[in-house]
Amino acid sequence: MSKEKKNTIHAENMAEKQRKQKEEQAVLARKQEEEARKAYEEQLRQEKLELIRLKQGVIEESTTIHEETPELQKHSIWQRIGNFFYHNKWWLWLACFFVFLVGYLVWQIVTTVHPDLIVLLVVDDDTLNYGYNASMCELFRQYTEDVNGDGKVVAEVYYMPASERISENDGYTGDMTKLFAEFQISEAVIVISDADADKYIVPDSTLYDLEADFGQYAQTDKMRFYLSDTDFANDIGWTEGKLDEDIYIGIRSVRKTMDSEEEMQEVFDNCYPVLKQFITHYGTQK
Repeated sequence: MSKEKKNTIHAENMAEKQRKQKEEQAVLARKQEEEARKAYEEQLRQEKLELIRLKQGVIEESTTIHEETPELQKHSIWQRIGNFFYHNKWWLWLACFFVFLVGYLVWQIVTTVHPDLIVLLVVDDDTLNYGYNASMCELFRQYTEDVNGDGKVVAEVYYMPASERISENDGYTGDMTKLFAEFQISEAVIVISDADADKYIVPDSTLYDLEADFGQYAQTDKMRFYLSDTDFANDIGWTEGKLDEDIYIGIRSVRKTMDSEEEMQEVFDNCYPVLKQFITHYGTQK
């Protein structure tokens, strides 16, 4: 037999031997896996039976089931506070927001000044308003009492110019809308107006007739008390020449609007004495 053939037969025998060894190892591995699986299943079965016995009170403790009690970790007070904030941060932010909102609303209510008297200036004269609003407020404050009981006496003049240009400008100033709204509520009843504004407030229908109480004064004409021939201009520091002849002061008559008639009557009763003192001071006997 040649040497090459002998080598070939030897190589084949070695390969066959290795194949059989691998097969034997695979069989052994499967057998070990099967035994391990059965042992694990048996362990689970025994633990399940042991657990049932524990629950039924057959035994008091188990030798196979060991319950591990985790060791409680002790935290410092700052760690506990930090942990609380971490787990509740969204609720805390929401709570902070509502606390801020409530605080802001309370602050607004506490700090907002509520006027004791409001005078509507519907004369379309920017100079009269922007140059002399503060002095008019101070003048009317002298005749006003602490109506709302807040310990302060405050009179304010609201400027709502009414003239032919009010319709043109209403789209961006809202003056017409504001004027209409004021005449639908009873917050302000004393009015300073003129002939141009009368077209919009219609004094014959909306203002109170002053003749019965103030007809003895030369400046009184039905529901109007004219200001041009009085010291009103001097007292507010007017330096723009003579005040227009048709500017007058009046007061709205009591009627039901969006507010009740009783509410408007209350405002009227508070404001009429102011107007009475004003007219008595500035009026000239006939």
